[in-house]
Amino acid sequence: MVCHLIGFDLAAPLDLEMIQPGEDEVGAAGRLVRRVCENYPRFFDAFVADALYFQAPFINLCLELGKHVVTVLKGDKRNLLLDAQGLFQHQRPKLYQDGKKTIAYWDEEGFESAAGIRVPLRVLHTQESENKRHRIAGRWEVQAEEHSWWWQTTIPSAVLPAPQLCTVGHRRWDIENDLFNTLATHWALNHCFKHHPVAIQNFVLTLFIAFVLIQSFYLRNLKPEIRKRLTLIAIAREFYADLVSPLWSAPWLTRTRGSP
Repeated sequence: MVCHLIGFDLAAPLDLEMIQPGEDEVGAAGRLVRRVCENYPRFFDAFVADALYFQAPFINLCLELGKHVVTVLKGDKRNLLLDAQGLFQHQRPKLYQDGKKTIAYWDEEGFESAAGIRVPLRVLHTQESENKRHRIAGRWEVQAEEHSWWWQTTIPSAVLPAPQLCTVGHRRWDIENDLFNTLATHWALNHCFKHHPVAIQNFVLTLFIAFVLIQSFYLRNLKPEIRKRLTLIAIAREFYADLVSPLWSAPWLTRTRGSP
């Protein structure tokens, strides 16, 4: 269970929490959000999560800690979704353009049909259309892609307008694309070096620190011309090559070999 800061060019994991035996994700998330809010009280204003976290205890906890919540809204039998669908089918959507994507949206506040949640909720529904090129039978063809999204949030529209809320909702995938996928593919996140809970947790936390430091060096120190020629992964491999080079040895390795 990982908390990751979204909306920045630098992928920044903040903390992790191990899921205990017999516990679900949301239970572990409760401990994680408490600790993150204590350690990083001013880093962010809201938690963004998938549909699993649309639960009264989790949302009420975030509100108690002074943070808003945005989650995906799905599930045919959810009263909040049914109420929003019934209302939106009688409304004309608003439109805006996001690059090549045309987005129709419905946005309403004041829903009170989510049992146990202590504040009224806001629901945003979008229908997104974009023409994309695909290679089919050796030829490029343009096809229209349609996507439908539903989110619920405690953030008022006066604080975060619908287009920005839509962007925030989609940025939830940053944790998958920029963090987990990169670390699993290039940084051995998916390899268990020692099968002990403390060792696993310490390895992941150390990996997070190294990942943030490498990104900071790459994005904040290197000149743009160098970044055009070298990717972040290439820079990381250069550091690794220096570490394992026979021309260089760490002090602890030298002492181990018996050198003065």
